[in-house]
Amino acid sequence: MRSVKTMTSNPSSPKSRSNLVERTPWWIKGFVLFHVFCITAWALPNRAELMSPDARPVGTDALLVENGRHVKNQDWLRTYLFVTGFWQYWDMFSPNPAQRDFYGTATVTYSDGSTQRYQYPRIYLLSIPEKYPAERYRKFYERAHLEDSGYCWAQFAARIAQKCDTKGSVRPVKVVLRRHWRDVAKPGQRQFRPYTEFEYFTYRVRKMDLEPRS
Repeated sequence: MRSVKTMTSNPSSPKSRSNLVERTPWWIKGFVLFHVFCITAWALPNRAELMSPDARPVGTDALLVENGRHVKNQDWLRTYLFVTGFWQYWDMFSPNPAQRDFYGTATVTYSDGSTQRYQYPRIYLLSIPEKYPAERYRKFYERAHLEDSGYCWAQFAARIAQKCDTKGSVRPVKVVLRRHWRDVAKPGQRQFRPYTEFEYFTYRVRKMDLEPRS
């Protein structure tokens, strides 16, 4: 009795990949193209970061100007990227890297009049194993302390009150949020300047803020 050999196609072969592309529904291909277009248009630099406002753009600069005018600043693009969480900024790398060092603290006042300083997670003070999972806290505070994010300050302060509610019958009654910052000096200048401190929000803790969340 002769044995019959079955031949299976290699999924990594060019022919198999070509067949996979052909079988992919048109709407998936269209969505991928739309998504690539959106994230590319959003990540391109703005005109103000490249040239003087009075300069006449030519070549690639002209393309960037038109992208900023007709695509990047459109509400539909912002809505898509922010709702889906695909927005991103490249200012950490270029053309203008972040030039400010900042962190947040809070002063928690208790019902007996005592106070406690709360240090929001700061990457600089953490060990290497702690840095990676805690990076999301730094990224959150990078946005949350700004004046444009004032809508979330109450919830932010309430969460700090919950975390500091560790003294039994003595409960948090007030949380004061503070931001600390200093500008990074240019090369060759003294880097370690003192931080500027600013008290930007005071929150009166409500009883419901300290109730356990289901």
